[in-house]
Amino acid sequence: MLSRRSVGLLLLASVGSVVSVGGALMAQAVVVLLVVLDHRRAKTPRVRRRVRGTWVLNEIADVELQVSGATGSVRVTDDIGPGFERLPPAGSVPDASGPHGATLTPDAHGSATAGYRVALRRRGDLRLGSVHVRALGPWGLAWRQTVVDIEDRMRVQPGIEELRKERLAGLRPSLSSPGLRRVRRWGEGSEFESLREYRRGDDPRTVDWKASARRQELLVRNYQVERNQTIVLAIDAGRLMREWIGDRERLDYALAAALLVAERARAYGDRVGVLIFDDQIRNVMPPRRVRLSDLADAFATVEARLVEPNYPKAFATLGRAFRKRSLVLFFSEVIDAAASRALMGGLVGSVARHLPVVIALRNPEVEAAATRRSESEDSPYRRAAAEALLEARAKALQGMRRAGVHTVDVVPGAACGAVLEKYAEIKRRGLL
Repeated sequence: MLSRRSVGLLLLASVGSVVSVGGALMAQAVVVLLVVLDHRRAKTPRVRRRVRGTWVLNEIADVELQVSGATGSVRVTDDIGPGFERLPPAGSVPDASGPHGATLTPDAHGSATAGYRVALRRRGDLRLGSVHVRALGPWGLAWRQTVVDIEDRMRVQPGIEELRKERLAGLRPSLSSPGLRRVRRWGEGSEFESLREYRRGDDPRTVDWKASARRQELLVRNYQVERNQTIVLAIDAGRLMREWIGDRERLDYALAAALLVAERARAYGDRVGVLIFDDQIRNVMPPRRVRLSDLADAFATVEARLVEPNYPKAFATLGRAFRKRSLVLFFSEVIDAAASRALMGGLVGSVARHLPVVIALRNPEVEAAATRRSESEDSPYRRAAAEALLEARAKALQGMRRAGVHTVDVVPGAACGAVLEKYAEIKRRGLL
């Protein structure tokens, strides 16, 4: 049984005999004809793509290309769009993501498999494009190239899974979740729960004097954290939130922390509303009991734009859409008092109706520049500029605190724990 390459060599050898008899022109015509015939006889196989893994920011997804109906050697190259980082496949699977693709030798049934891994480096709708397939003709003289259109889209959600791993046991809610026994912390919260006998060490302020007079013994009130409150996740998607810190945008840290707050709110029995804005209002979600998967899917398509955020419009929308007193977690960044004047004005104006908390996500690289010692000529200037930025930022945050606005000033990587702790503190103290 002759292989394809042997058949091709025999055909070319016969062409050589034609050269000696009929001349070079006739030989060239025969070679071209054989190559064309071999190209036409090459059969394009079927290709199917499968993607496995969690579609979460900075996670890894496995992509597999399954080839079927091949009659000979096949070369496949996958076309992946922006937002992916190519990684070599695990194991001995041929890599189909490189510039030259993977050359496959099908089995007896005409099937073969290639694959690769990708790291998801951008949130939102990412695109896996067409697959380029080259099939070798039956005589081994020519490849036939075809573009197989099997476009797949992946909606990459904020990196909540990796932030869940950073949970602190002390931040677990003190209320019951559905199906669990209710856990009470006496003396905490603002919602009356029950009466009990006075014990040494109890806060005298919790004594219920009327009930004590009726029972002729000292009774104290038990309080629990209030349920059915409203939490508003107000997220700035302007230019400052587009800054890259580490391996993601500042906005990505804000969205991931907001998702965890929403999850905690569900355990507390609170309702969650959403306000996302830049120079326009991008999304307003009325307060309700949220499903974390639905909220993560909505956050996946949020984009930070190179525009100045319209704080007056955002606070006007906040006042119209959320009339009930709410805890407003405002995810943004603060530069200085002048640049943040509109933000501060809106926050101070909302204090009468809501409880605003600014989550300012600072850039650790600026802090490092303020303390870094270097021998370069521009090092003193960089250090002085960083120090001036930090001082102006600190003054702006201090001005917000004096006006009654709560603040959480934190590096993005620690935003998860800091925001959850602040939320738990407000619930525990009954500030809302």
